[in-house]
Amino acid sequence: MAPELYEEDYTEMVDIYSFGMCVLEMVTLEIPYSECDNVAKIYKKVSSGVRPQALNKIKDPEVRVFVEKCLAQPRARPSATELLKDPFFYEVEGDDNDGDV
Repeated sequence: MAPELYEEDYTEMVDIYSFGMCVLEMVTLEIPYSECDNVAKIYKKVSSGVRPQALNKIKDPEVRVFVEKCLAQPRARPSATELLKDPFFYEVEGDDNDGDV
């Protein structure tokens, strides 16, 4: 859940945050904040701006930068239109597709 939702401030930037968390989970195969053993600990980390430990498991720097953009403070997050222009969505020539992200 995006940090601003705790303040009941819902904008489209919440969806960008959620998308970033989905990408994080897909590339790491780990649920974000799985290091927390209860909801209160997750709340404390999210509301304090602490990123999930799973972020450190992303090996590809471009993927990490993309996810970090999505998890930035609401005003710093890109719009969906801006995200679609991100290099993350473009195939890199010579990519060996080893699945190591």
